[in-house]
Amino acid sequence: MRRFIRQSLFSFKSLFGYLSPKAYLLMKVLDPMLQMIYFSLLMKFVYRTNDMTPWLIGNAFILCSRNAVFGIGTSLIGERYSGTLKLIIGSPANKFKVFMSRGVFYIIDSFITVFIGLLTGYLLFDLYIPADRMLIFIISIFVCMFSAIALGLCISVLGLLTRDIHLFLNTASMILFALTGAIFPLERLPLFLSKISYMLPITRSIESARLIASGGDYGRIFSLMGGEMLLGVIFVVLGYTTLNIVEKIAIKKATLDIY
Repeated sequence: MRRFIRQSLFSFKSLFGYLSPKAYLLMKVLDPMLQMIYFSLLMKFVYRTNDMTPWLIGNAFILCSRNAVFGIGTSLIGERYSGTLKLIIGSPANKFKVFMSRGVFYIIDSFITVFIGLLTGYLLFDLYIPADRMLIFIISIFVCMFSAIALGLCISVLGLLTRDIHLFLNTASMILFALTGAIFPLERLPLFLSKISYMLPITRSIESARLIASGGDYGRIFSLMGGEMLLGVIFVVLGYTTLNIVEKIAIKKATLDIY
């Protein structure tokens, strides 16, 4: 377990190790705050509402897409660019532990980012979460982060199959913005897109968090959280299975470090 945590920490530090403290704070604190302010004011204008809590929750939760898509989503392709991918594949270490360890600190970091967004909403736009429901609200955030990072792990594996992952990353990020209900109400989407929404992470978490804030039924809340957790597990299994397939093909064709 100690090795697992240490490996996860090293993987996380490798992403931000080159940043100065000032640059890190600008990227991880100021940028989420400005994004929250922008989209919250936009939602207030578009929907002509003074009850901003549902939109503040959605905008705060979608901030984790930064970590899920552009953070953990680029981890394996970063290993390939730096020439260390073959060391990971050739290591006798348990590949599943190596695969999963990459997401631990990203979940924590995503939680901090979402907390900054919620704090901004509380200070500037009167975000309200009932005190007696705060614990389950926090649990819903962690469930959301797990599911989002699980998607990021899948994206990181797909990055090994393409020469340029950036178009794919930006497309995935915009899909999460558009189809999770954070910005656009799901009921206004075409029927086939609303069905796709529930195949994505974050969607159920946003809905459950809004129900928690509005005093909704616990049965529906737990159902949504359970569905989100299951979706995260499915993405983990799918990503790890794909990684094993890619590894076997790459070893057979001697294309491990190249596209």
